[in-house]
Amino acid sequence: MINRQDIDKLATLSRLKLSDEEKAVMEKDMVNILAYVDTLKSAPTGGASGPIMTDNRNVMREDANPNEGGKNTKKLVSLAPKSQGDLVKVKKILGGTQ
Repeated sequence: MINRQDIDKLATLSRLKLSDEEKAVMEKDMVNILAYVDTLKSAPTGGASGPIMTDNRNVMREDANPNEGGKNTKKLVSLAPKSQGDLVKVKKILGGTQ
């Protein structure tokens, strides 16, 4: 099925550096995963040639009367603690200071 060379190739393609212990665990896990996929492939499907669909339906409401784009923007922005024009000012969280 899968061997150490396959694990090495997958690690290289994934840009992962794995120790020998991690490679051994990965090899064992991959063998188990592929064995499970084989088990699923042999599951009885009742002779169906394609996916078996159940009674699926959309449980979300249809958006029959959507709002006009931007209609509420000014009101919503005015409710923000800090704003500039049509934008809400927020505290900087990435890179550097405020």
